[in-house]
Amino acid sequence: MKKIFDLIPKEYFVENLKDNTLGVVKIALLREVVNPMIIRSNFADETITFKANDEKDLVEIPARKLKSKEKLRGLRICREMNVVDKSLRYNVIQKSLHLANPNSILFGDSVTESNDAVGITSRVIYDWAYSIRDVNEITDTFQHNALSEGGTMHDEVKGGLRQSLFQVQYVMPKTYFPHFLTLENVTPELFVHILSSVIYETRYGAQSTTLGSNMINHIVGIGFSKFEAPINSFSIADNWTDKKVNFENVKSAINKSMKTYYKDNYKDGLQFKKLIDNLWENNELQQHYDKAKEDCTKLLKDTKVIK
Repeated sequence: MKKIFDLIPKEYFVENLKDNTLGVVKIALLREVVNPMIIRSNFADETITFKANDEKDLVEIPARKLKSKEKLRGLRICREMNVVDKSLRYNVIQKSLHLANPNSILFGDSVTESNDAVGITSRVIYDWAYSIRDVNEITDTFQHNALSEGGTMHDEVKGGLRQSLFQVQYVMPKTYFPHFLTLENVTPELFVHILSSVIYETRYGAQSTTLGSNMINHIVGIGFSKFEAPINSFSIADNWTDKKVNFENVKSAINKSMKTYYKDNYKDGLQFKKLIDNLWENNELQQHYDKAKEDCTKLLKDTKVIK
């Protein structure tokens, strides 16, 4: 953990997860769409949008659509490290004891299949994500059809053509979403877990079991302070004035906003990306996940959730 403390002072982490201290760590992300992605909610053929002003409708990604994917990635990582009960499934927590794992304590969880009314509050707060450009500039609509087993539109039972055409609107590549995560009362081990869960998740939106990897999460930088800076995805998108939208100028806008508030308490994200990559490449993570598991178990015992 010394490498982390060289980047972020130890005072911004907790040793005991029961502690409730003053101080936040804010992760600035640039989420880059690299493959067509479906972001929809109430309507199957429409992308979720938010009307920023009379001239621009932004593509909007609700926080839960991002968090759910990264929480699931985190669960798979915990299984790999053998620090979660084998019977635990995503959003299916059978016993209070099963909450004693790094993923549940970091992302929040609740018991769903027993009489234990136990809920764990999330220690990572997700911003909603907004595109820089108007929805009409970054989406395209395609018509699809549900083919029969023979690979045609022929109805093998009734004869004739099947009426199975449908349209899907996709968010297209080279779309950029500034995004922010805020961490409170986390240990260095949980900090490593959130970075791993974000960096290595690449598949978002609807039909993720059909479509390939569609988003790369770039850690632009990380700020830390006693109080959280009022920076979010919408503030970046709403104040955008540059006619050009590309990776470098969106990254620059995020950096400028973070540096304005955090000043010397803002670190370049590449250092953290290299740190996480090295931990995985050198197989140095097991001891950290074992420590995280111990801390989570101690928290639940100290708070009388388990005995």
